[in-house]
Amino acid sequence: RANSMFDKYLYLTNTSKQNRDHFKNYAKNISNRVKKKKNIKILDVASNDGTFLNFFKSKKYYKLGVDPARNVKKYAKEKGINQLILYFNEETSRSIKSKYGLFDVITANHVCAHVDDLKNFVKGVKNLLKSDGFFSFEVSYLGDVIRKKTFDTIYHEHLDYHSLRPLISFFKKFKLEIFDFELVEAQGGSIRIYVSHQGSKKIKKNKIDRQVFLEKKKYKLFEFKSYQNFEKEINKTKNELLKFIKTIKKRNKLIAGYGAAAKTTTLLNYFGITNKLLSFVVDDNKLKQGRFTPGTHIPIFHSEQIYKMKPDYIILLAWNYSNFIIKKHKRFLRIGGKFIIPFPKIKTISN
Repeated sequence: RANSMFDKYLYLTNTSKQNRDHFKNYAKNISNRVKKKKNIKILDVASNDGTFLNFFKSKKYYKLGVDPARNVKKYAKEKGINQLILYFNEETSRSIKSKYGLFDVITANHVCAHVDDLKNFVKGVKNLLKSDGFFSFEVSYLGDVIRKKTFDTIYHEHLDYHSLRPLISFFKKFKLEIFDFELVEAQGGSIRIYVSHQGSKKIKKNKIDRQVFLEKKKYKLFEFKSYQNFEKEINKTKNELLKFIKTIKKRNKLIAGYGAAAKTTTLLNYFGITNKLLSFVVDDNKLKQGRFTPGTHIPIFHSEQIYKMKPDYIILLAWNYSNFIIKKHKRFLRIGGKFIIPFPKIKTISN
């Protein structure tokens, strides 16, 4: 049930600098696309703690956020952002329309995969979009999931996985069309898609056709065999990592993990990495500290715990933030610690 997952949500966009930088650049991209307009109304669906909307600093922007999580509204309020507590769909879009009117820009980042009725969601977007406006959304890219073997992004919140080709025909059903897209590094590899009312924007046809060709011929996203190979590769990585960790553990080394994201839960449970192998996990999100990893029951602490407990190894469970974490914790390497990157290939980083 959606309310058991999202009414009180433990993820905060603002937690990592890498995330903040990503959304700062994203906001700049949106701003460049509307720079000729004077007054711009922007609606961010699943606005979380307001980090993204907060980067639209100019007074020409009227900003509105919607998010079902009551507990994150206070963080948006601190940034001066008006945030409605609701689940976005066609019905709730009507109440937004009656009070706030239509929007020039609607954004929805890393939420479309969480939606159980995407048709209803898109009807809501169409209902609120000005005739010359655009809808920009970012989702984990299926091409990257297969290519980079990021199986750990497959978990209970994510109901579908997106690629360009099927989305083109999906939006046509609503008299909407994809006019541009970008591939970005966020969440281990994502696709940002720009949608408008049919005929209102110039379509980057060659760029789109080229990507669709890659999806079919190079990544083979629409062939069953690709997914069978995907499973084989994951199991191979699982066996290698487990063997590596158990070898270290036999030498009486203390091992910790970094990052208690939802993807961590998939990785730990599928690989069988329990509290017998990992002593603790650290996370920079204060909402997760003092809790335990689901299923594997490993305690979650503030990253200061690294320097109190001094583990010999830290597995970067938030592997997509590896560079940032290693840079932030050079001190751990200086005191003789080692980082283990589990993806895409197992790698040990030492001083």
